[in-house]
Amino acid sequence: MNQVISRFTGGEWGSPIKWLPGLFLLIILICMIWGGIRLNADQPFQLVIYGFSTQEEVLTQGIFPAFEQAWEAETGKDLILEGVFGPSGTLSVQITQGAPADVAIFSNQRHIDWLKFGKAVDKNTEQLMIASTPLVILTRPGNPKKISDFADLMQPGIQLLHGDPIGSGVGEWAVLAEYGSAYLDTGEQNTAEAQLEAIWQNVRLLGSSARTTLALFELGAGDALITYEQDAYLAQKRGVPLEVIMPQRTVLARHYAVVIDKNVTSSERPVVESFLAFILSDEGQYILSEYYFRPSTIESELLPSLGYSFTEEDLGGWAQAYDCLIENYWKTKIEPNLELVPAATFRVIGE
Repeated sequence: MNQVISRFTGGEWGSPIKWLPGLFLLIILICMIWGGIRLNADQPFQLVIYGFSTQEEVLTQGIFPAFEQAWEAETGKDLILEGVFGPSGTLSVQITQGAPADVAIFSNQRHIDWLKFGKAVDKNTEQLMIASTPLVILTRPGNPKKISDFADLMQPGIQLLHGDPIGSGVGEWAVLAEYGSAYLDTGEQNTAEAQLEAIWQNVRLLGSSARTTLALFELGAGDALITYEQDAYLAQKRGVPLEVIMPQRTVLARHYAVVIDKNVTSSERPVVESFLAFILSDEGQYILSEYYFRPSTIESELLPSLGYSFTEEDLGGWAQAYDCLIENYWKTKIEPNLELVPAATFRVIGE
């Protein structure tokens, strides 16, 4: 026993010269780790929000500042929200490939299904419908082509701008509107397909997103454009000379937000959930209505009541509608026959 005791009291551990430097280094390491934890604790939360193109103003000018202020008042901690905007389909591909989004807002539910398939979003995660907007037709002031409905876009001589159904959410919704408006009126698939094909015979330029296509129209391209009501009224507010035509029957585009589970840490989840709850709150919904969205939980005071609107569910849901109308019909029978004008010459369209 005495020999054992002597090993710990008079052996290696008995000489301070040997263990004091190690202890000193250990203390420094602990201080550095603790300092790093405190530094991280003092850093503001930062969330990255991906949104389709027409979300930019309402998020950066309305939702982001209001939520940052509410979060900081409630928690005493700073918050930074960063927005990334683009075509809805393009954003979903980027997120699947590793883009650092914490929350994504898409023009339709199909893009969330794609993220679940790619395991960026858990299959049981609930997507939240935050707002909607119908598809409308934009014309030049005075409506010189006398357009009042989707059927009028079939008349010869009209030069039509259109969102690209490959990648652009508004392009996808517009195909549903052009087909569904005729199909739900007549119940005849052949009539609806004929209207869809005739409209696309007048398409002269494709835009990668709703905002890009509208920008081309603002610059003088084309006679008409199918786009979101929300973006149309926002353009009018900016002073863009155009006329907004509400078709007798049109599709109601429903927009969804979802948590990107693979990117959200446990420490970030409370602020992510609070952000989504804020969007669905009366304050968040009111902000959406100020930017001409039709909120999902309150009434809008800025927009007229809708007439005969329909949703993707009336066409069998997004999976069926996309496969039948875009994958199996538009890509095989319409896209190969498009007569598009080169983008470099878009200024002379409609002259």
